[in-house]
Amino acid sequence: MQSSSEWHSTSTTPGRLAGLAYLGIIVFSIFGYTTVTRLLDGMASGAIERVAANHTLFTAAFASNFVGLAAWVAVGLLLYRLMGEANRTAGVLMLIFITGGVVTNAFAFLQLWPMVRSFAVAVATFAPAVDSYRRLLLLAQIFSGLWLFPVGWLIVRTRVAPRFLGACLFVGGFGYVLLFTTAFVPGLDQMLAYRIVSAGLGVPAMIGEFGICIWLLIKGAARASIPAVPAAV
Repeated sequence: MQSSSEWHSTSTTPGRLAGLAYLGIIVFSIFGYTTVTRLLDGMASGAIERVAANHTLFTAAFASNFVGLAAWVAVGLLLYRLMGEANRTAGVLMLIFITGGVVTNAFAFLQLWPMVRSFAVAVATFAPAVDSYRRLLLLAQIFSGLWLFPVGWLIVRTRVAPRFLGACLFVGGFGYVLLFTTAFVPGLDQMLAYRIVSAGLGVPAMIGEFGICIWLLIKGAARASIPAVPAAV
């Protein structure tokens, strides 16, 4: 009996490219997001002073986030090439959610462009821009979660990586969606139950995202498809 999983190519290069692009997401997005968050923390007046004093770092973090978004697009296209034939619907949904996430995140960071363009920004301009940035960034979490559902399912289905990692990505998607709900329930993120559930969902998300990155970088993966009807004996 033939296996239900059919490999179009024995080359593992497409998988390694996807792993490299995923590493780009992790490195550039984490650096950009954590740096911007640290510099914008606290009262507007203090944040303005920090941004002005660290303007080169702030600009680098701003650019780093856009590199991370470009890497996210690359990951989506490469994963679609690897697994899209296994289920076109799941593959297209993955690309749609990535597109939504990239657009929303980019629009969020563009709210900070006045701070990149000029060292001196008035509080009256700075505070609304930062508020818009934070609201849009929170909105983007829905896409950060939704895209993990089809990609996690496709990994489980095609086995281009261990099924465990695909399951972790799928479960981790709920963590991002839960974070998105805080936009509609003020104070939800301060509740003990929320923190426990959020932390519990964050673990599989971290395992899945770092795990798939490392797996693809080391092992690679070949393009796979799963026939709708299993082959006869």
